[in-house]
Amino acid sequence: MLLQYPKLSNSAQVAHYEDYRKAHHEYMKVYKVLYEEVCSFSFLPEKFIQEAEPVIDQYLNKTSSSVQQRIGLQVITDFINNFYGFMDEATEMFTEHQALAGQTMKYMEKVSFLNRKNQDRYIRDCEDDYLQLIPDLNRLKDSLTQVREKVDQTSGSLNRLKPVWERIKDKITV
Repeated sequence: MLLQYPKLSNSAQVAHYEDYRKAHHEYMKVYKVLYEEVCSFSFLPEKFIQEAEPVIDQYLNKTSSSVQQRIGLQVITDFINNFYGFMDEATEMFTEHQALAGQTMKYMEKVSFLNRKNQDRYIRDCEDDYLQLIPDLNRLKDSLTQVREKVDQTSGSLNRLKPVWERIKDKITV
């Protein structure tokens, strides 16, 4: 009779290489998407500043001191304060993502070491080496979830700023 091991589940405590391999590939797939999103996001604040600065400067250089201009100036000041808040949030997001990237690199170094060490062995003979990486992988998945939430939060903040800026830009370029 062939002894069969249970698959890894919430109730099972026995893990096998296949469980590790699936978790590893799923993590790498999700991490890659997050990494690409954060990389593309990194250019948005600078792009916005380059676009907004000449418009705001042009508005501020107008010599009129009418009540409407002072109200407009307050709106711009409020927007800039909100933008600085967004920049702080984005900086925190990038810092957290950088920490995750560093942790992922350390994990991948361990995987690479095991792959080299076990390259000529049958997987059943070295399965335990890889299973020891499961706690590291679980911590990475938790960190990835936290960074994902931070990226979503920061993207939401940016999406709330965009229409405000468009309304301001329309009013001050008239």
